[in-house]
Amino acid sequence: MERLKKIIPLASLVIFLICLYSFLHGNKVFEKRFENDYVAWYFLAKGIFCSLALYILGLILSKLCEKQG
Repeated sequence: MERLKKIIPLASLVIFLICLYSFLHGNKVFEKRFENDYVAWYFLAKGIFCSLALYILGLILSKLCEKQG
């Protein structure tokens, strides 16, 4: 469980950064302009949801393992 305590926050951060990059790239922020693309907003929302869900699940699992052991 100790390895998971280190891996889960890192994995959730990587997921969020990948989705944030796809959001910025989809809205053409890197080209110095902003286009409101709905697919890019979907990736941002999905990244926030998935990274938070993974992080919170890791916290719940660590608390459950502490209670059992």
